[in-house]
Amino acid sequence: MATPTISAQFLRHVANCVELTGRSPAPLLAEFAIARDLLDDPEQVIPLTRFLGFFERAAEFVRNPHFGLHAGRLAGSDSLGPLSFLFLSAPTLHEAFASFTRNLAPLQQASRHRFLVGPWATFEYAVQDSSLTERRQDAEYSIGAMYSLARQFAGSDVELREVRFEHERVGDYAIYRDYFGCDVFFAQDCNTLSFDARLLDLRGRVLSPVLHPILEEHLRRRSDLNSPLGGMAHQVKTIIEATPLDRPPTIAGAARVLGLSPATLHRRLQAEGTGWRELLTEHRLMAAARLLRNSRRSISEIALAVGFSESASFIRSFARHFGLPPGRYRKQ
Repeated sequence: MATPTISAQFLRHVANCVELTGRSPAPLLAEFAIARDLLDDPEQVIPLTRFLGFFERAAEFVRNPHFGLHAGRLAGSDSLGPLSFLFLSAPTLHEAFASFTRNLAPLQQASRHRFLVGPWATFEYAVQDSSLTERRQDAEYSIGAMYSLARQFAGSDVELREVRFEHERVGDYAIYRDYFGCDVFFAQDCNTLSFDARLLDLRGRVLSPVLHPILEEHLRRRSDLNSPLGGMAHQVKTIIEATPLDRPPTIAGAARVLGLSPATLHRRLQAEGTGWRELLTEHRLMAAARLLRNSRRSISEIALAVGFSESASFIRSFARHFGLPPGRYRKQ
């Protein structure tokens, strides 16, 4: 399996935030074998594990356990390369979040990014690779940066209803509450920020919307050039990962999205050595592993949260997949 990557430009803002503390990021870049000039090259990528590791070590290096949150507060028009400009040039806040989410996936692999609209609008972010366990700084930065961009886009009219993080709380709750101005929940299924959907019609105040389609076309072309097409299993995984755990997709629904019949989809997955049930179960077990690592929920609660009707079948499936039962996995 190929190593997941992320655009090297995403690390530039993190390195700059280290410099703002009066420390040079050079030792950290050397520790993770990252050349500084890579951070200014829009075509370069680095392993996602190095990006996450750099972020965690940076927090230790500057002695700030909330370094990621503070880096998110400082996110601006050049923090995420062309994605920042794409967000800030959108005609409405709805399109800002929607286009950002559409174009983030090719620049950061092994991650889930969704924008859901109901009574509340919710941006959702999570690293999907269960082997990448040290990622609290990245999660707090990602949610904090999206809030900062939204406030730059539309000003103080953007007020959040709630924020959720998949990790346990670290430090004083007031730090989170004061920054986001809303209730903040921890040990959740995913990292999210939510606000009233009525705010989605807010217009941008920073860049001309004329730039928006130009930037989106630029990012689309880069994606087409640099991202090889995955097999059928990869496409099905993408559909499964984009669906809430409590409302799992059906093979018929996935087949419609792909323009196939369920029978054809089944045959193509079988030809790649897998099947619909195997992919769906793998997704549920990966989510369960994340909850075992990052929350204090009981095993029975986690079983229900990821779609198993009872604990016994969950424990058996988990042990077959990971080689040890959930309780031992959590201890290790």
